[in-house]
Amino acid sequence: MTTALPLANSVIGTVRSASAGTSQSGSAAQQAAAQQAAAELEYKRQQDAAAAAAAQAALEQKYREEAAAAERNAQATATARQQQAQLEAEAQARAWAREDELRRQDQELQRQQAEAAAAAAQAARAREMDDYRAGQEQTLAQLRASQSEAVRTQEADSQTQLAQLTAAADAAEQRRLAALRQAVGKTRASLGARGVTGQDGSGEAILLGLTNASDAEGKDAQATSQLKRAAIQQSLDEVKRRNLLELSQLADRQRLDYLSKFF
Repeated sequence: MTTALPLANSVIGTVRSASAGTSQSGSAAQQAAAQQAAAELEYKRQQDAAAAAAAQAALEQKYREEAAAAERNAQATATARQQQAQLEAEAQARAWAREDELRRQDQELQRQQAEAAAAAAQAARAREMDDYRAGQEQTLAQLRASQSEAVRTQEADSQTQLAQLTAAADAAEQRRLAALRQAVGKTRASLGARGVTGQDGSGEAILLGLTNASDAEGKDAQATSQLKRAAIQQSLDEVKRRNLLELSQLADRQRLDYLSKFF
């Protein structure tokens, strides 16, 4: 538009100069008027062209500004979306981390509870084992006590029987010796009445026979007493052996019961 104005002014000046030089003739005036009209039309055309160029430039500037604004908006939108996605990703990561921590805490709690339950079960089993073993020991102790009492009673009875047997054997021995002395006395008297003394062969044989018979009777009595003493001792030993066997059998049963119950 600024370049069109000097050009139009130049044309107008030229037309006016020509018009002044030929003002005397009418044709020259008409020609000048025609030229002036042409210059004015050219000037108007140039102004319209300049205005159209300015409008086109303004429109293009508007398009560029709108495109730039749209690009800025797109970038801002993309940036906002990226920031939003990053925030969402961070929030998701925090949520996952929180879930992992809660899961870890839950697993740790379950592990601690399992360990506590296992420890409690082990302690309860140990107490049960101790109580069961204590019961078995008490049963053994009761059996030993009853057996000891029975042995003491048996020993007391045995001592009484042995004492009675000794007393009876002593009394029998005294009776045997007394009977022997009486028989020897009677035999000597009988032999003396017949004129036979104890130094004679027949008298000595008779007295020796009485003595031997009495000794044999004493030995038989002593043997019988020894057998009775042995029987009393054997009975006591049998009680002790039976007690040991009962204790051993009970201990074996208890050991098997203990193993089958806890292992």
